[in-house]
Amino acid sequence: MINNVVLVGRIVNDPEMRYAQSGTQITKFRIAVSRTRVQEGQQDTDFINIVCFGKTAEFVAQYMDKGSLVGVEGRIQIRQYDDDQGRRTWYTEIAAGSVQALESRQEAERRRAASGSQPAQQPSPEQPQPPEGRPARAQPAQQPDPFQANDDNDDPFADQ
Repeated sequence: MINNVVLVGRIVNDPEMRYAQSGTQITKFRIAVSRTRVQEGQQDTDFINIVCFGKTAEFVAQYMDKGSLVGVEGRIQIRQYDDDQGRRTWYTEIAAGSVQALESRQEAERRRAASGSQPAQQPSPEQPQPPEGRPARAQPAQQPDPFQANDDNDDPFADQ
């Protein structure tokens, strides 16, 4: 069976990086992807949730920001968990294996200047740090189980 996704779009929100209990970096963001309605010839926009791990997560958090044009290659994954009211909730996202910047540094700087936004920042002490006693960088290991339910919280990434 095949589960492979390739998308090109613009980042909708500044990427958020966190650390799993194992110390693995996890970055979440959304991209806007256009599609044409066949019958009317008009464009619709889909907003797609993306999650990436390890060095890819670190790269995205460090160099990408809202408005960045990116190419994402990965797979669709669906998580399920029970919300605070006990209802089963489904969460669909793309687990990115690769994220590539599709604009030059000069284009990104022009875009930021035109919108008045700040450039993506290098990690600073104020940014999330790995849990105490955990390594700053994860060893190449298996990723968290994408189908593990999270019954404690609405955020499907809270326990990772």
